[in-house]
Amino acid sequence: MQRHHKHKNKLFKPLDWFCIIVGIIISILTVFLDHDHSLIYIISSLFMLNCGIIETILLIKGRRSNYIFSLLCALASIFVAFIDQFYGNMAINVYYIFISVIGFYLWDQHIDKNNTVIARKLTLKQTIALVLALIVLSIGLNFILKLFGGHSTVVDSISTLLIIVASILGVLRYREQWLTWIVADALLLAMWVPTGGFTVISLRAFFLLSSFYGYYNWRKLVKNDNIKKRI
Repeated sequence: MQRHHKHKNKLFKPLDWFCIIVGIIISILTVFLDHDHSLIYIISSLFMLNCGIIETILLIKGRRSNYIFSLLCALASIFVAFIDQFYGNMAINVYYIFISVIGFYLWDQHIDKNNTVIARKLTLKQTIALVLALIVLSIGLNFILKLFGGHSTVVDSISTLLIIVASILGVLRYREQWLTWIVADALLLAMWVPTGGFTVISLRAFFLLSSFYGYYNWRKLVKNDNIKKRI
């Protein structure tokens, strides 16, 4: 019984280690195969990749320490986006730095005895209000971006708002953050494919796939927390 309890609370499980090993393999392949980018770009993107993988694993598990790796990933992402001249993405990652600090503090107030965040879900009214707000704000931001002569303004406005909303939902511990991330990550992946390096694209693809698993796992977290409240 005691051995089962230890296995249950083990932080990294086989699938997690598989993701970490894949990140290391991608890093090694990138060093030898990427001849199109500078060494500093490659090092920064590899650091971003591996921090992003660990961050996502910890976030899926509801661990507060995910925000430490989120901060590190954001710092590397700013540099990579600057080289690729994705200035909007740079601004978003500056925002990530602040949201990581806030999330680390707020989650500390809502951690159970297993160091796992106490998750919750949006009500139907909250979900409808959020969707309507996103539609209105997307239309407004799209209009503003067009005034400034932006390109792909529809995708840019929607993805920007989704990133902001998803990160806020995460800080507030709502499982619906993952549904928002699924859409945002799909748009970001499409944006980076034409110009980004192999490492950046791999990370975006990983984020998209992990968002599906994140939603699945956070559904269980919400269910378990609701059971605890009844007991």
